[in-house]
Amino acid sequence: MEILGEKIKEYRTSIKMTQQDFAYRLGVTGASVSAYENGTRTPSFDVLVRIANILGVTTDDLLGRKKSHKITIDVTDLTNEQRKVIQDLIRIFSQENK
Repeated sequence: MEILGEKIKEYRTSIKMTQQDFAYRLGVTGASVSAYENGTRTPSFDVLVRIANILGVTTDDLLGRKKSHKITIDVTDLTNEQRKVIQDLIRIFSQENK
């Protein structure tokens, strides 16, 4: 996972933390941190979560996932006609933004 290693290094260096300091806080060796950052080793899920917590980011940030702009609305009290109007508006705006 090249992206993961790049992201770990990017976030670690942005907070001015050395690999050794990071390894100490993470409870692993400096060689392990180096391997994570170079992409020669992938951290376990538990370690990935600890990495995210130490760096103050989410696991999605580390994995390079893009943020979604999905919105959930409750339409249970709307009529079918009102729901269709909302769907049509969303479709129109989506097409305009392409």
